[in-house]
Amino acid sequence: MTHTFKSDSRRGRNVFSLNGPWEITPSDDANSPRQYPYRISVPSVVDCAEPPYNWQSAAFHWYRTTFRLDVTHEKLVFLKIGQSQFGTDVWMNGIHVGRSISCYTSHEYEIRQFLLSAGKENEVVVRVGTKENLPTESAVGEDREKSIYTPGIWGDVMLVVSGNPRLSGVQIIPDIHRGSAEVRMTVENRRDTPCSVTVTAQSFEKKKGREASHPVQVNCTVPAFGSASVSATVIMADPHLWSPDSPFLYEMLTSVHSGSEMCDEVKTTFGLREFKIEGKSFLLNGGKIVLKGGNIAFHRFLADKERALLPWDRSWIKRALIDIPKRHHFNFFRNHLGQLYPLWYDIADEEGMLIQNEWHFWGTTGSREQIRREFNDWLKDNWNHPSIVIWDPLNESTNDFVQNEIVPEMKKIDPTRPWESVDFVEEHPYIYSLGPVLNEGPFGFTRPILDIEHSQRPVVLNEFLWWWVDNAGQPTSLMEGVVQRWLGRTWTPQLLLEHQSFLVRELIELFRRMDVSAIQPFVYLSNNDGPTANWFQGPIAELQPKPLLAAIGQAYAPFGISIELWDRHFTGGEQRTIRVFVFNDTRRKAAGTLHWGFKDATGAVLSDQSEKLSLDAHEHRIVEIHPLFPQKPGRYTLQAELQSESVSETSIKPVHVFPELRVPAPFHVATMGLSEETRGFLASSGIECMPFPGEPNNKFQVLVVGEGQSRMRVFASLRSAVSEFVRGGGSIVLLEPEFGVDHTEFFVIEDDVQIEIKKREDRDKGGYDSYVFMEDSSHPIWEGIAQEHLFLFNGALGGEIISQHDVMLKSPHAVMARCGLNLGVVALAEAPLGSGRVLVSRLQTRGRLGSNRDSESLFDRRRDPVARQYLVNLLWYASNGQNNKRTFSFDEIQDKSAS
Repeated sequence: MTHTFKSDSRRGRNVFSLNGPWEITPSDDANSPRQYPYRISVPSVVDCAEPPYNWQSAAFHWYRTTFRLDVTHEKLVFLKIGQSQFGTDVWMNGIHVGRSISCYTSHEYEIRQFLLSAGKENEVVVRVGTKENLPTESAVGEDREKSIYTPGIWGDVMLVVSGNPRLSGVQIIPDIHRGSAEVRMTVENRRDTPCSVTVTAQSFEKKKGREASHPVQVNCTVPAFGSASVSATVIMADPHLWSPDSPFLYEMLTSVHSGSEMCDEVKTTFGLREFKIEGKSFLLNGGKIVLKGGNIAFHRFLADKERALLPWDRSWIKRALIDIPKRHHFNFFRNHLGQLYPLWYDIADEEGMLIQNEWHFWGTTGSREQIRREFNDWLKDNWNHPSIVIWDPLNESTNDFVQNEIVPEMKKIDPTRPWESVDFVEEHPYIYSLGPVLNEGPFGFTRPILDIEHSQRPVVLNEFLWWWVDNAGQPTSLMEGVVQRWLGRTWTPQLLLEHQSFLVRELIELFRRMDVSAIQPFVYLSNNDGPTANWFQGPIAELQPKPLLAAIGQAYAPFGISIELWDRHFTGGEQRTIRVFVFNDTRRKAAGTLHWGFKDATGAVLSDQSEKLSLDAHEHRIVEIHPLFPQKPGRYTLQAELQSESVSETSIKPVHVFPELRVPAPFHVATMGLSEETRGFLASSGIECMPFPGEPNNKFQVLVVGEGQSRMRVFASLRSAVSEFVRGGGSIVLLEPEFGVDHTEFFVIEDDVQIEIKKREDRDKGGYDSYVFMEDSSHPIWEGIAQEHLFLFNGALGGEIISQHDVMLKSPHAVMARCGLNLGVVALAEAPLGSGRVLVSRLQTRGRLGSNRDSESLFDRRRDPVARQYLVNLLWYASNGQNNKRTFSFDEIQDKSAS
């Protein structure tokens, strides 16, 4: 199809789109092909060709189209390509007119001298290559989780016709306090003689076209084959600010006149808005704003096999970027690792969505000169979008040149936006999933959780939720071991989605309680077949949200609520002081009624108390409640509900109420190194304790060794006596033998039972564990304890149950409970020794056996009914082992870690 265009000489600039059907063909030859048997839509990428061809085996892809252009000889004509990858060469009527190795920024070519006369058909040929064949100076960047890089012309292609001099750049710097805009213009002269011109700027309301300011004129002289920078300040008559709630847009008309002749004119869309950092907050137009949203991995999405032409379809983009997110209280996205197609930014401007614009650097590539050039072009392509509020040059990486040289240069060019990794540092807390529930030390690409809470700069959590499920409900490749860690071995696709929704609410509520500046789970849109999938189920064209989007919408409620409660286990009738956080993230006062109380397993309301609240704009308030827990043992929920007008937001926490401790009958145990807390608990429970005498004694059948004491000198001095005791039919229970181990230790009870303890590094995954899974729920040790009771103990950071160690028995043994990634961590094991047994228990009962208390610290250990019952059950089983059921045959079951 040949495009036919006629330039209107009365206008300063004519722009003609070359988007649409082109011809295309693959080749390994660098020379122009003779035939183009395939068709493709521009913009797109080469896998959209019809009929499809094996594009991955080709070194080059040749695009071809034709056009006729009726234009006067004195006009300038440029071919502009919005974006193309990877490496672009352009021919006009068989003559090579230029090349570009940029993949994410626009590039243009002056083609006037290569055009045929009016009425004749001109041929444009564009060749793109592959990522592997880019030169080393390319700033294409890296994505360590992407393997398919599809070439193509993925931006708009157009002809730009103007007179000389022309406007080669327009930048608008809004000033909301004066209601004005500074218009910075670059006037370019493509002729061999200087030229004196008048530059005019005037603003209009974009929707209605009404004049918004008087015209402002500036005179300047542009040197031969050179350029001049001029600026003008335009004052709005009735200024309207741009925000997500009110995305009011202006259009700046800038023109260049030489005498009475109009040489060029450009219309530039912009908004009056200010985005900056003040202390630890982001301010939009002078008011605090909490950024809540997600991530769009556009270039990963280009590898989605169902993607087709959706990334370039306006109606689909609007649904994906605006309609669905705004229904779920989103106001913010990060485009992850690379530019979006520019129409996405246009729609964000028009509909009101904030954007963190990230370059494709997960580790830098390219020469300093090329990085500088492409970053300049990156800003120039995007600096007038009010929706873009943050520049982001690096993902999970550092680079001295980029951060210390390039970013300061760019901040001078565009002073209106902060830069990630210079003005603030994003955090990626993949906790409660790949990592532990909460992190007390550095973890992957994030600081300790308490450091984040007390940060003096804005905290942007734009990646978390390592819980990725594809559109068929299956875990992605990066979920290896993670599902089992939190759901055990018997998970289902339905459980995956339910846990994803539970987890995202837990984490978002946590981060809102911490008053962080931006919250963005990962990843809203990406490649369904990739390592992180996306948040939609079924065909991506239909954009059917997974259940977690509803959960996110509830957690993001602008007038929202969250219960701060990590404990799960309570005794009947006890009373606690619990904090309820109420958030008003709006710009106006908000009022409502706070209700709280318990519901039973059927959903029936057992108690309901209420309090009226009124919060100022941007106010976050903590309300202390003092609920009395139900007397009857069972599973309940503590629910807080915030009712305002017709909206109701809730926060729900699971609660387990337990009966009094059950001790089958009084019995005796010998002890070694037990803490005062444990001895007191056992004594109060009717279990008589006596020091291990070091010689046979018929009064007891169990030796209990306190946390970490099995490695101490006292134990070593009595090792032979301990061995004789166990071989004679006694049981030894080692409580947390890993306690206090900082590296690797190896100790021997005797040759038949050897234990290695190793502190794991776990820098990027793992850590301690808060979920423990029984191997056999009918075992006597679990009497009165259900599986869900082993999900978080009371107190400790994130309900920690098992420490960050591997404890490996180097002899045959039965594993009775597991935890960790792939359930590869032993939590409770039993090994035979003569006629007796060795029980290695890693479940942390310390700090959870004593009297109940309301601690000032959220993560102090507190009395836990499950930990108490577990210890009694463990010792009873050890004391009565010959009469209790054995879950496994030692000959049949051996822990894999022993090998």
